[in-house]
Amino acid sequence: QGDPIPMARQRCHALLVLLLLVPCAWESFVAPGREARQARQVQVSRRSLDKAFELPPDNVVNAVRATNSPRVTAADVAAAGGLSLSDAKSGVVSLAAALGGETELEVSKSGEIVYKFPSDVRSALSKASAAAAAREAWLKAKPTVFTVLRAAFGVALFASIAVIYSAIIAISSSSNRDRDDRRGNDGFGGGFGGPLYYGPSPFDIFFYRPYYSYGYENDWDRRSGRSEPQMGFLESVYSFVFGDGDPNTGREEKQLAAVAAAARRNGGVLTAEQMAPLLDPPEYKSEGSSYNVNESWVLPAISKLNGRPEVAQNGQIVYVFDDLQTTAGSSRGGKPPAILEEQEVPFSRADDGNLFLVGLLGVANLVGAAYLGAQFAGLGTLKLVGFLATVKTWYPALLTYAVGFFAAPAWRFFGLGKQNAEIQKRNRNRQQWLNILRSGSIEGKLAEARKYRQSTKEISSSDSVYSTAKDVETQGAKSDLEDFDRRLRG
Repeated sequence: QGDPIPMARQRCHALLVLLLLVPCAWESFVAPGREARQARQVQVSRRSLDKAFELPPDNVVNAVRATNSPRVTAADVAAAGGLSLSDAKSGVVSLAAALGGETELEVSKSGEIVYKFPSDVRSALSKASAAAAAREAWLKAKPTVFTVLRAAFGVALFASIAVIYSAIIAISSSSNRDRDDRRGNDGFGGGFGGPLYYGPSPFDIFFYRPYYSYGYENDWDRRSGRSEPQMGFLESVYSFVFGDGDPNTGREEKQLAAVAAAARRNGGVLTAEQMAPLLDPPEYKSEGSSYNVNESWVLPAISKLNGRPEVAQNGQIVYVFDDLQTTAGSSRGGKPPAILEEQEVPFSRADDGNLFLVGLLGVANLVGAAYLGAQFAGLGTLKLVGFLATVKTWYPALLTYAVGFFAAPAWRFFGLGKQNAEIQKRNRNRQQWLNILRSGSIEGKLAEARKYRQSTKEISSSDSVYSTAKDVETQGAKSDLEDFDRRLRG
């Protein structure tokens, strides 16, 4: 039998070693999984944070500014900016998150949320977000950048003409020298030889002075009463080829804003006839025609503004907009227009004199490109060097530019005819529906619609039960006391 004391010591040592090894082994197995879980949690947190502080849409920022009120609801923003209610709700949340402490939130007794943004929301957003500041800088610089790009397209026309006619002169000069070398010195002398053709020089176009430019514009203005052209010549080159964009840009937003304003002024209820002059209605048939019963063309606006159809007692359909009747009080909007007509798209907004000169330069460029191609073809397999070799390499691009300079506006010209005809038709349809609305023939339907009117829910500061600008405990105690008093009063 051994000594029990040393044996007890050995057992204690083994137990200590086991206690030290088990946590290490456990850490080696568990730690990787725990680290992976922590990494996933960090990634999820980052994604949530990025989503929470996502840059708010610019149209939401514009809509908040358009309300001209520091306190707004989502319905106010939707009505002012022509946004759908869902986009307005998500947009103001994104804007409030981006501004952080610059925004105050109020909750009314009915559960409506009122947002109190800074008076200059754009400047506040730029200070709170570097991305917003970069977007604001781009929006300010964009007009200048696009003006420079449009002017650069005009410079390209002059560059093309200069390259083409320089190459023509170089080829002609080389041919004349070759002929002189073959003839020898017969008393006629060397140099460029005789003219290539009789008539005005193609370079006369660079010295063309229209009657309205430089020193002649004042005399022309006095004679005709016309003002100086607003668009420069270089921009006119771009305008001739590509036009100046659609004058009806943002039409859908304007239509939605007009419908929202009309609904608010009519107690949150409208008929198809009231919305027709503001939207894109079909042609109005006779009053008893079944064609007018199909009002599916109002559904896009109805769904975006959370409207709902109601069937009146006489069987007519009216549309109720409950959510639009909530406002912060001072931002109910102005009077909606009676009709929203589209503008026809012009071929160009440039001055007629500028357009004439642009066309003249384009013809000179096209004729020169065709003549240069014939010159290159006449040289056959002759090896060219230097400037002429470079021009021959880039000749397909020069020819494409010269042809496209007229092909693009020609395609646009014929397309504009059809586009403007459709615009005229839609405007006629809107005017027909407006005439029916003003004629009094649908007064019965309008009277039924008025039965569904509802009062506007104006949320003032005194209606709020919670505000981020006040202490939470104080607001909670005050709310509990008010609820207790209401219960005592029965």
